[in-house]
Amino acid sequence: MSMTDPAQPMRLLIIIVTKNEERQLEKTVRGLEAACSPGQVAGIVLLLAQHATEGCRRTADGLSSTEFPIPVEAIVEPSRSFLVSFKAVLGGRQDASHVLFLAADYFLESSAIAGLIARAAQDRGTIYKISRAMRGGSFSPGYPRVEVLLYRLCCVFFRILYGCGITDPAFVIMVVPIPLFQAIRFKQTTMLLFVEMMYALLRSKTPITEIPADNLPRTELHNSSTIRQRLRYATIGLGMRFAPIGKILEDGWDQ
Repeated sequence: MSMTDPAQPMRLLIIIVTKNEERQLEKTVRGLEAACSPGQVAGIVLLLAQHATEGCRRTADGLSSTEFPIPVEAIVEPSRSFLVSFKAVLGGRQDASHVLFLAADYFLESSAIAGLIARAAQDRGTIYKISRAMRGGSFSPGYPRVEVLLYRLCCVFFRILYGCGITDPAFVIMVVPIPLFQAIRFKQTTMLLFVEMMYALLRSKTPITEIPADNLPRTELHNSSTIRQRLRYATIGLGMRFAPIGKILEDGWDQ
C-alpha cells in the first residue's frame, strides 16, 4: 500500500462537520468556494450531526441545492460513531485522493486554506498542515496568554518526545491521503480521532510540513474545549508514542 501515486493529480474532498453553526456555515462554504480551485477540490461535504439544529439543517440544505463551482453535498451522520460516519463518507467517494477536515466554525482566513491545498497539490509525498505556533502564525486574541504559554511548553515536550519539528500538534487542519487515513487503526470514535491521527503520523515518521496561519476569533461560537479534553489530547499523544507500529497502522502499509 502506498500513500499516493505522484503521477496522478490531487483531488481533494473537504468534509465540514456542523451541528449548530447556522450563520458561520454559509460563510465558511462561500469563503472556500471563492478561494479554492475546482481543479483541486472534488467536492465539499457538509456532515451534519444527528442532533443538528433545524436552522443548521436548513442552511446546509440551501447550500447543497445552490450551484457552486465546487459541488456541495449535505449528509446527516449515518452513525452515532463519528469514526463510522466519517469513513462512510470517504468510502462513498471514488473521485477523491485526499481529505481535509474542517469544523463549520473554523477560524482561519479562506486564503490560508487555499494556500494549504495548493502546497499539498504540488508535493503529494508530504502532508501539509496549518500551524498557529510557528513563526508567521498566531493564536486568536481570545486565548489567554498563560494558556498559550502552557500550550507552547506542551508542544516542546511532544517535539522532544517524538523527535520531530511539529510546532502545533493539536491543530489538525491538514491535507491527508485517503488511503493513509483508512490505514490508521483508530481507537477514538469521536472527533478526537483527528488528534489520534496526528500522533499516528508522527509515530510512523510520516513527512509533515507546517504552514503558518493566523488563528482568528470565532464569530458565532466560543471555544468549547475543556481542561479535561486537553488533558485527553496529551494522554493520546503519550499512548501513541509507545504503541507498536502494528497497532497504529494496518499491516503492509508502506509510505
